[in-house]
Amino acid sequence: MKRKAQLLLPSILVIPSLLIFIYLLYETTKISREKIRTQFALDSAAFIQMQDYTNFLNRTAYVNGAFPYRIFKQEWDCKKQEDFLQRTDDNGNACPYTMFWEAGAFPSWTGDVIGADPSGSTFDNAEKWEIKYNESATELVETPRQAALNTANPNFGNELIFITPKQAQRIYIFWDPSLNYYKFYAQVYLTLGTIEESQLAVFQRLTEKMNFFRKSFYLNAATQKCMDNPELCGEDALKGSGLRKWNRGSDVKIHYIKTMKWWAKYYVGGLPPYEIAKTDPPVDFPDPGLFQLATADPGLLKQIGWGYDLYHPVDPGKNYFNVNFNLKGWQECSDQSAPCVHAKITTQCPNLLQSNNCVWPNPTPKYQTRLYP
Repeated sequence: MKRKAQLLLPSILVIPSLLIFIYLLYETTKISREKIRTQFALDSAAFIQMQDYTNFLNRTAYVNGAFPYRIFKQEWDCKKQEDFLQRTDDNGNACPYTMFWEAGAFPSWTGDVIGADPSGSTFDNAEKWEIKYNESATELVETPRQAALNTANPNFGNELIFITPKQAQRIYIFWDPSLNYYKFYAQVYLTLGTIEESQLAVFQRLTEKMNFFRKSFYLNAATQKCMDNPELCGEDALKGSGLRKWNRGSDVKIHYIKTMKWWAKYYVGGLPPYEIAKTDPPVDFPDPGLFQLATADPGLLKQIGWGYDLYHPVDPGKNYFNVNFNLKGWQECSDQSAPCVHAKITTQCPNLLQSNNCVWPNPTPKYQTRLYP
């Protein structure tokens, strides 16, 4: 009996300690669960919202470079001998695709070969798509406008010279065919402009109130703040992060030309049977003009490449031990006044270390959304 009584005192001490340990484990699990849930909600919301920026930049890069290059390559390239235009000086011939590119009508891939299409792997494996306007003066385009276009802030001016006087003199390009070339060119860029305008409008609507971020955070966390005011769900993370709607004009610029003119041979009969005519007056485009391309602010592209820091507080709730965890700072949020979780969200392209500008020049649609802890 005496030996059995010796177990009584340790039992009295162990059982309360065991209960306290169970309570401690339970409260710790609650806090960990809340932190994990908030972290997952923040990561998911940030990634989904940043996809809007990534998609817009990639689509704009396509509109700026790959689309016009492939369209005009398909339509005006010279794959057969009859596709070429003859020269008046018996100095060979000229391909319409090359002629208009030299005049600065559209950008082209610098490695393009007349009559041959690049293989798919050429662009798939390239970190930079070298698609730009011709920069070099040529025999028939002595003072190209292109030098001011292959920059992050291009200057298109108001007028495009579609066919230069020397091209009209040295190449058998006649008035009616030149009208067909003009109509196709205008239709292509009218379509591309409509696409870009629509892309920008949708992008601005999606980022104006950061709806995807808020809805994703609400569905994954559903904090009391979100339940009380769903339209401001996740506001703690967005506030002060720098993530915002991009404005047209200051952040995103869409470039247009107002007028267009060209020279071509016009049949009049007699000797010689044609004369060089020009558009008089030049062709005027209704406001805002004929689309050329879109650019994004270089500083903004660099910023989005290095990322935005988002912090969101974690509500640890009440606990059995009455410890106020709101007064405790966590390591990843050492500069915050309360426990929180952190995420860094970016969209990066292969040109990250220079300026993260793959929109223009060298438009390369390879932006990717990346999330960092």
